[in-house]
Amino acid sequence: MEVIKPVSQVASISGGQIEYCLSGNGPTVLISHGTLGGLDQGFSISRLFNHEIFRYLSVSRAGYLNSSSNTGRTSKEQARSYSELLDAVGINSVAIIGLSGGAPSALRFAQDYPERCWGLILISSITKMPELPPSFKLVVQMQDLMMRVNWPWRFVYRYGLGMIARSNGASSKQVSDIRRDPHLWGVIQGIYEPIKTARMRRKGLKIDDTQIKSLPAVEGYDINVPIYVSHAVNDPLASFEDARSFVSRFPQATFHDIPDGGHIFFVVHNEIVIPKIEQFLLANTPKSGAKLADA
Repeated sequence: MEVIKPVSQVASISGGQIEYCLSGNGPTVLISHGTLGGLDQGFSISRLFNHEIFRYLSVSRAGYLNSSSNTGRTSKEQARSYSELLDAVGINSVAIIGLSGGAPSALRFAQDYPERCWGLILISSITKMPELPPSFKLVVQMQDLMMRVNWPWRFVYRYGLGMIARSNGASSKQVSDIRRDPHLWGVIQGIYEPIKTARMRRKGLKIDDTQIKSLPAVEGYDINVPIYVSHAVNDPLASFEDARSFVSRFPQATFHDIPDGGHIFFVVHNEIVIPKIEQFLLANTPKSGAKLADA
């Protein structure tokens, strides 16, 4: 099955340019993609949601694809890049989804721009430096070298997509079940296809490493917008305990834990997870959100 491609645009902001795409209708939800992602990954994840209810603004974070590294070398700068993008495209406010390594800038956006953020959703989020399994530690140590060429990743994507999904915490049965659903398998392909063009994401990956290593303690956040956190207990890449600890700090936060499915639990259990996120979004949409240009 061929992965559906987004139609991307670029906007000029301080530090360079930021790449983005818009899809859907309704109040806007910005997607801050995961490490080794890009707007293509964010767009694929948006396909799990109802595009007749919300509009999705997928971005390439700093250093990814066609977004300049200088637009966001820190989470604070990336949050500013989101605000400047909203100015450029004429959007007043958004909810923001922080996925995995996209969480640090999403957190900072919610903290620094509460007047522009009507909801924060964290999915498989990295909220502090994770303790990775030995196999992933080896990859991290070699990643700068590995990201210099594309062909090994294309080979892995073509012949080992199921293996990647299983290494991210999904069971063999769960992967088999997803394979039988063309739509869900297309989403999985879209999540992992970015590895085929790893060289175009190498700068962003290095920026992510720096951001994740400098994440503050949970006490360092002062976030006052509505928060929804969803996380799998068996996530091997982002700690479930860290997510639960983060939620305990904020009385306005809702925590939805899922027993399995790993880092891609939101695809594995999409029939449970996505409606709950959409309910959260609907409950917190600004009254002016019915007017497309206002949200």
